[in-house]
Amino acid sequence: MNRLLIICGPTATGKTSFGLEVAGKFNGEIISADSRQVYSGMDIVTGKDIPPGSKPVVTELRWRDRLLKYYEISGIKVWLYDIVKPDEPFNLAFWKECADLVLADIYSRGKLPVIVGGTGLYIKSLTSDLEKISVPPNQLLRNKLENKSPLYLFNYLNKINASISASMNISDRQNPRRLMRAIEVALNPRPTPDSLHTSHHPKFLIALTAPREDLYRRVDTRVEERMEMGAAEETEILVKKYGWDLPSMSAAGYTVLKNGEDSASRWKFLEHSYVRRQLTWFKKQPGVTWFDISLPVWRKNALSIIQNWYNKKRA
Repeated sequence: MNRLLIICGPTATGKTSFGLEVAGKFNGEIISADSRQVYSGMDIVTGKDIPPGSKPVVTELRWRDRLLKYYEISGIKVWLYDIVKPDEPFNLAFWKECADLVLADIYSRGKLPVIVGGTGLYIKSLTSDLEKISVPPNQLLRNKLENKSPLYLFNYLNKINASISASMNISDRQNPRRLMRAIEVALNPRPTPDSLHTSHHPKFLIALTAPREDLYRRVDTRVEERMEMGAAEETEILVKKYGWDLPSMSAAGYTVLKNGEDSASRWKFLEHSYVRRQLTWFKKQPGVTWFDISLPVWRKNALSIIQNWYNKKRA
């Protein structure tokens, strides 16, 4: 029986490290569920855990016009890094298409897929039947709306579909890109079924967390490490090649490095805000088992519970 293990939660909680350990113990492979790590060349700022000098392995799995690849980290295959270039379009539907291909391949080899990441909608696309995720982008509509204010976009959305507008949080209501996507979905009444209904597979969702101040300290340490690793230099290279005016360049690290004023401090502030949004999102999701990584026994307890789930589902 095909099973699905998901390790989610806010940034800086060590999800990838724990995912690698779990995959090693339970014959698994990792699928990254991170909306920034899909872009090639965006490595330091997005926090890809790729060992220096590692080269991707190109596979025979074809997504649209390209072959998917994986990195091998600590002997474990890690999928869905570096899918597209920063100036290429990418969205939730594209990620789900890629994830479906990789999941089918992992299942065909009798292995356990371990989803690791903090992008809530990516994960929800695997746990719920999101009818609208394959609604294609409407470039004519986007061109028409691109200079409209968030208030205008929200009011327009509310007019055409009040239920969608009511479901949006404060951050969504102030984000033009998310508002335009919601309008696209609202104007497309035809549901498109997902190709691989993972929502029906036996699954176990784990979320890693810690006290809020502990999370902030972890975030601050990661930002400082990324600055030392060359985040500014990476950003400069990307800007020279692609410019600033791309959705991929809207990640917190890139936006603060664009302005250059006390970059580390501002970056930390934005990441703290992102942690709060992630906690709010995942706490609203059903069926999640939480582990506090500040407790000394959390890892042992988590592995024991995963072992019980794994053995039960194999029986």
